[in-house]
Amino acid sequence: MTKIAIIGLGEMGASIAAVLSQNANHEVTGVDSDTKAVDFALKTGIITKKASNIEQIASQMDVIILATPVNIISQLIVQLSHLRLKERVIITDTGSTKREIMALAEKLLTPQNITFIGGHAMAGTHKSGVYAADIKLYHHVTYFLMPSTISTSEPLIDLFKPLGANFKAMSVDEHDDLMAMISDVPHIVAFSLVNAATNRLGPANMFGQYVAGGFKDTTRIAASDPELWTDALLSNSAAVLASQKQLIVELEKFNTAILANDRSKLMAMITDAKASRETLLDR
Repeated sequence: MTKIAIIGLGEMGASIAAVLSQNANHEVTGVDSDTKAVDFALKTGIITKKASNIEQIASQMDVIILATPVNIISQLIVQLSHLRLKERVIITDTGSTKREIMALAEKLLTPQNITFIGGHAMAGTHKSGVYAADIKLYHHVTYFLMPSTISTSEPLIDLFKPLGANFKAMSVDEHDDLMAMISDVPHIVAFSLVNAATNRLGPANMFGQYVAGGFKDTTRIAASDPELWTDALLSNSAAVLASQKQLIVELEKFNTAILANDRSKLMAMITDAKASRETLLDR
């Protein structure tokens, strides 16, 4: 029997739990500060056991999955470094940024010969909470893995195989730079566009009936979890700011072309973006 603890039963953690719990050889224990979420997960079979805190169960676990907001993951790593754990325990996380987490794991867990494997899947929706659990959430999505200097990814890939994800090794810096541009900044754009619209047009319920696909598609992710994204942006601030700087450069190019009534320049920039977007869709 493989004993697995999942700390954090939001969409990501609960979806992993739901898949792993289908294996009769897995005992999946859920921990979350929201007791109603834990009770729901137990009642619906997302988890097979529940616990009130990590201290209560850590020493019994073969695998510990940290599926909380990034700042809480860091706190949990510190906490786990002071607890008695199994000799061959595997600890992994689902945080969307990796620099701070991996640095902390290398500092506190690696010296104790504890296997830590950083993880982040390109999965998830604008929904949040245990009620958004979906056993197909990870199907065919890229799942980045970053083992510590004393670890390998293979044990976690074997355990997570039922998720149906495409696992890929990537360096921490490359991962966080990539996430800043393709995930963090798009969320900032969505948040900013909604705020700009309400500041200029008034409350959303005053103009929402008129919005079409463009606004809805661009701002869908503005409905994301505020706590999760506040932590994600702050934990990857250097890469986010660098990516934002590039976005601002592009916005200024559009401003310049519009002010100059430069039709050919606008056409060229839009054509370039269209071509790149179509290539993206073909992949």
